[in-house]
Amino acid sequence: MIVNDIVKIKELTKELIILYVEDEEDIRHQMLGLLRILFKEVYIARDGLEGLEMFHKRLYDLIITDIQMPNMNGLDMIEHIRMNNSTIPIIITTAFSDQDYFIRSIDLKIDKYLLKPIEERRAKQVFSDIAWMINDRKKAKEYEIQQLQEKINRLSERIIAQITESYLSPCIIYTDNTVRYFNNPFCAIFDATELQRFLKGEEEGIPFDKREGFMGSLEEYDTTEPAKNCISVSKRQGRKIYRIIRREIHIDNEAEQSLIYFFNDITLEEYQKIKIRSYSEILEELVIQNRYRGKTLTPLPRPLRETSAKEYVEESRAAATASEEPVKAKLKIDDEENRLLRRSHVNKTTASEYIAELDYEILQELQELDELDNDFKESIFSLSEEASIDGLRQMSVQLETYAHEISMLFEFEDLAYAIRSLAKLIAQIEEGGVDSKQMKKVILLLSGIQSDLGEWRRLLFVSQSALDIHYLDSSLFSTCLQIELILSDDSNEIDSTEEDLILF
Repeated sequence: MIVNDIVKIKELTKELIILYVEDEEDIRHQMLGLLRILFKEVYIARDGLEGLEMFHKRLYDLIITDIQMPNMNGLDMIEHIRMNNSTIPIIITTAFSDQDYFIRSIDLKIDKYLLKPIEERRAKQVFSDIAWMINDRKKAKEYEIQQLQEKINRLSERIIAQITESYLSPCIIYTDNTVRYFNNPFCAIFDATELQRFLKGEEEGIPFDKREGFMGSLEEYDTTEPAKNCISVSKRQGRKIYRIIRREIHIDNEAEQSLIYFFNDITLEEYQKIKIRSYSEILEELVIQNRYRGKTLTPLPRPLRETSAKEYVEESRAAATASEEPVKAKLKIDDEENRLLRRSHVNKTTASEYIAELDYEILQELQELDELDNDFKESIFSLSEEASIDGLRQMSVQLETYAHEISMLFEFEDLAYAIRSLAKLIAQIEEGGVDSKQMKKVILLLSGIQSDLGEWRRLLFVSQSALDIHYLDSSLFSTCLQIELILSDDSNEIDSTEEDLILF
């Protein structure tokens, strides 16, 4: 394409920096007028040696050089330049048409020639062609870089995938608040609909339990108190607790930092905390019962309040000195008990499904229930042979221990609550507080509870044949309430609650 319009040529050449090497002053002066119009910057050298020195000092987009010059001719200078840069465009200006010069210039990969005397029209065309060539090379380089970057990005994605998949814990990566990647263990926690909510960035419906002390979304991550960054996820198979760890990472050459969230399963750790807390409570209660046997203790409100052993003992001592007379246990079915009594679990989970999700260590801990069942049987037999308040108190300790064991399983909080409530009530019975008729009814119902709990443990954790892990909850809670009503000295309190008990 022939271009002689200086405005159009300048659009192509205006950002180029050139090195012009010419020893003849008149020719230099003639060319500089045109070069300074077309190019952004023009650097001048008066021979090949000076031109070579200037080449090494900075970067140029184009070199224009004469051949015949003192100190070092143009071709020798080009030969040295090509040792460092094999692609920089070079134009030769020469009055010679010698074949040797021509062949050597080909070997040195000269891009264009301008014969002296230089015609402006011819010079414009040569500069236009060179500018197009530089532009094409630049675009090709950019495309090459883009292709390489895309290849690197794809490689980075594969590396990220390999790293996250090799990490056994669930993790999810966000870039600019958008999900970039999540691994297979993460997908195993949530179903397809829930994963779509993550991908769409929907806060509503994020499948985290809305529980006090737990994060409702990943945006609630607290950098000041990392230990508090926990989530609870409840599924048909059970409940899991995860501690969230967030880290900033750079992916590819993006300016925006990416965030990776690791989900570390601490369910077993939380179970162990409950177990330790339960044992502490048992020890505290045993100490108090032994020290204040025969005295009325201030009952703990439901659920068990957070009170130190020292505070509890001081409160109990104050209550004991205030009244020395035995007091019968009194009962009124409160709203919480009514709620649990009527509660039904809509989602049915089989024992085999539930056990499959439990950690091995937790199953090992639950083997203690077997020994508790045997102790329970012996206590029932002893009570049947010789009914006594001391025998009931012994059973209350066993019931409390059983409740603490069950409470390690988050899914059976209701069941543990029912047993614990009964244990605390029985522990408060004083000598003479129960007549023989009431005692027989209580022993009969306790025998039923022992039988139900033994069968429940067998169907869930031994044969794993129960079709619903919560099949016992309401029935056992109803039996516990019947015992509490029997021990109450106000039989008229039953009212409409009696109708609820008949249903079970």
